Amino acid sequence: MSRYRSTSVHLLGGCNASSDPSQGVCNPSGQVFDTKSHNSVHPGLYVCDASLIPCSLGINPCLSIATVAEHVSRNLVSDVLKYKSDKGMILVNNLGDAKPGSITSVKLDSHLKSMVVVKETMRGYVGGMPCTAYLKMQMNSRTRKELDRKSRLHGLSHPLLRGQVGGYVLFNAVETDKLHIVDGEVDLCEVDERTPYTQYMHYTLLLAASSGSRYILQGKKVLNPYLFGSFAWSQTMTMNVTFNKVCIDSSKEDMLNLKGKLSISMIELLKCLVSLEGNMKRRFVGVLLQNLFRTYISQVPRGNHRDFNPSEFHQKPYPESILHEIQTVINKIRKLHGPLIKIHVVAHCAGGLAIHIALMGGHVSATHIASLSCTNSSMFFKLTTSSKVKMWLPLIPMSMVILGKNKILPMFKTSKASSRQRLLKSIARLVPRYERCTCDECEVLSGIFGNPFWHDNISPSMHYWLNKQNLPRLPMAGFPHLRKICNAGFIVDSNGNNSYLIHPERMALPTLYISGGRTFLVTPQTTFLASNYMKLHHPDFRHERVVVDGFGHSDLLIGEESYKKVFPHIISHIGLAEQGKNYALGNERRRHNTEALAWGGDPLEEGNRGFWGCISPLVTIWLLFLFLVMVVYIFH
Repeated sequence: MSRYRSTSVHLLGGCNASSDPSQGVCNPSGQVFDTKSHNSVHPGLYVCDASLIPCSLGINPCLSIATVAEHVSRNLVSDVLKYKSDKGMILVNNLGDAKPGSITSVKLDSHLKSMVVVKETMRGYVGGMPCTAYLKMQMNSRTRKELDRKSRLHGLSHPLLRGQVGGYVLFNAVETDKLHIVDGEVDLCEVDERTPYTQYMHYTLLLAASSGSRYILQGKKVLNPYLFGSFAWSQTMTMNVTFNKVCIDSSKEDMLNLKGKLSISMIELLKCLVSLEGNMKRRFVGVLLQNLFRTYISQVPRGNHRDFNPSEFHQKPYPESILHEIQTVINKIRKLHGPLIKIHVVAHCAGGLAIHIALMGGHVSATHIASLSCTNSSMFFKLTTSSKVKMWLPLIPMSMVILGKNKILPMFKTSKASSRQRLLKSIARLVPRYERCTCDECEVLSGIFGNPFWHDNISPSMHYWLNKQNLPRLPMAGFPHLRKICNAGFIVDSNGNNSYLIHPERMALPTLYISGGRTFLVTPQTTFLASNYMKLHHPDFRHERVVVDGFGHSDLLIGEESYKKVFPHIISHIGLAEQGKNYALGNERRRHNTEALAWGGDPLEEGNRGFWGCISPLVTIWLLFLFLVMVVYIFH
């Protein structure tokens, strides 16, 4: 056979390319002919492999096949762009490095050039390893009235602030080659109705590696007008990211879940502004500045909590027994269930302080407690910097003077209040807080305490119950004692004396301390010190400490995800106590001694915030003002 015809191990032919349907299956662009009409093709149907080559070439055809495939792919991309343009649809062209004759050198037509192209380079560390993202964002320029109306109807941001992302990511610690972005979306003004005063910049990137692995990088910038936008610079320049590997079979592949931060420098920001492309770039800058002005300066909310229908929420009567003193409640339980009964205690915040005061003060015996679980509280009480400042200032003594003899503050907006109480509520509304809310009761409570939870962790029904049903009156008589505890950093008596920490022998019981990793009022050092204190004085008992990322203060117990991320720790702790596993084993006891004696820094506590985190708010405001002036000058 080889005597009359050359042979090949590569299968060729079958869909020959030809200029005429009578001589082949495809045209020179790889499109399949439609035999029903002369010179017409089936739209969207292409052939781009070796079957286009009619017969053997006599040599190894690998490079020839690759050349044919690239030739067809170039025409395919051009046809797709033209089709998308005709249909008024948006498509991001390949955003890699363009080379002459390659697919990436395809030029956009005049309609697609009207889009805004933004180039952004961000650098930082993810999982403690260096990472760089080279992004090229193509923002949607369709600003027709019906599209804008639809965006407002569905609560979406301006079309110019939403788009698609291309480019690549360098993360050599994970993949030595570039991680190309095969699909990406960006929204520079994402809004959550639970946080109407906060603006989010959200990035979602699907990354592909040459090894075949797929990764998802999600980033979010949180723009919060706290302290009149004092942290605007660091918020707009820094993006919190998560980096996850897409696993088809989790049992065979290693899971990868990394967290970190990427930031853009001043030089890269200026390059980004200068390299803007498209005839809508001035409009894009104007819309972006308008949204930043609304977030940081005018502070106009986007949406509110009033859309919740209270008829959808059914609340059972609140148990009156928990309002009694701890000692009375425990005695009542023992009376009902017998003197040998042991009680599992789950306490939060001031409740945790109270149970530690009751135990270490000798009011309640540890022999009556089966286990103790505390969230964001312990015998220690370490506050964030803003909360320390609020406690250091004489706000609470002034509040007591304003209230006079009646130390109860009505919380509901519709409740009757005296002139003194209305004055205190008015002052509370003016106190700076990290997250603002459109609900008046929530504003008053956060002005007095500080923000008790992250709004994006709370469901609308829970938010309604907390502010409209749960707390009609706020007793404030104990606030002076609470202020002394906060200033001391640990539980003290009403006179400010250390009467409790000197009695560690009264805390002979297993403990679980849980902190939120996204601190609001109380820092994780509260549970870190308590855990070491218990391991030092009671190494024979089982002691655990957990920091749950993403949670703040009260949302540890009432958050939408609490049942998955917080309650399992508490249930496990109680279950072990029910099984009688209250004591530490030999290895665990030695670990307790080692950890208790090595009172260094908290390994779960975040590091310092760097230069921009330490810079004064006033300097930040002036730098932001100079930046805005520079932007206006460039695009003037």
